[in-house]
Amino acid sequence: MIWSPPRSQLPLYGLQVFECAARHLSFTLAADELCVSPGAVSKQIAQLEARLGHPLFLRGTRCLALTPAAEQLLPYVSEGLARMGEGLSALQALPQQQAISIKVPSCASRWLLRQLQACEGEAVEVRGSHSHGIDFSREPFDLAIVYQPCQGRAPHSQPLFRERLTPICAPAFAARHALFERPITDLLTLPLLHASADRRDWRNWFAAFVETPWLPRGGQLFDTLDLAMNAALQGFGISLGDPTIVAEELESGVLVAPFAPVLSTDHEYALLMRPDSQRAGVHRVHEWLCNSVQPLR
Repeated sequence: MIWSPPRSQLPLYGLQVFECAARHLSFTLAADELCVSPGAVSKQIAQLEARLGHPLFLRGTRCLALTPAAEQLLPYVSEGLARMGEGLSALQALPQQQAISIKVPSCASRWLLRQLQACEGEAVEVRGSHSHGIDFSREPFDLAIVYQPCQGRAPHSQPLFRERLTPICAPAFAARHALFERPITDLLTLPLLHASADRRDWRNWFAAFVETPWLPRGGQLFDTLDLAMNAALQGFGISLGDPTIVAEELESGVLVAPFAPVLSTDHEYALLMRPDSQRAGVHRVHEWLCNSVQPLR
């Protein structure tokens, strides 16, 4: 029985140096090809000879010759290196895996990234956007999460979760203003963060839960819910936030929701796939995201 060493024990670099030196019958020319010094080539050959237990070269004053052991070994090494080269060339000829591109409203990107952490095996590129819709005829995305009215859903859209809004802030801000000890009506006097210039989110929330009319005045204005929630995270005030989107932040305690009421709006986040997509990976990610949540209708 012929013993073969495990692949992990094969002296691949030493065999590469041996093949190069044997092909040139010169340590100097082998060193030039391998971009190392002749001394490094000589050292590798000496280590390989010691490992194999056979001399590989007959070293003359100005010449180098193969020993019978080297002549027997060389065809196998040459063939093996050639086959590995063919394999690498074939791999390089394959088209590179194209990432699956997903467009998502910036405020929902943190939710999407959490879902994708458990979706293994696919290269995914996430593009945050201020736009809440998608036009696949003009935009080169495979999938898109859109923000849309529940009663006016886009054809073929798959609802993911309904928008819900509740006041959120940093725990230090809540402690400084004793928010867990104050009535909900005190929100009327606190610094509020707004996700739009018309302040519609807070307007709708107060209309649903506070009898006292709210007169908009002051407060920092932002152009996206994501920016308003990030400002709340940094302790600048109280923003409305979606508990589904900031679930991880609320669970870890970096954000708190000091007032209980949660407003379910008439909008939702939904998933759309490019209608003509034939890529199996796109369909797999679409199915994964559709199954990752229980839609709130």
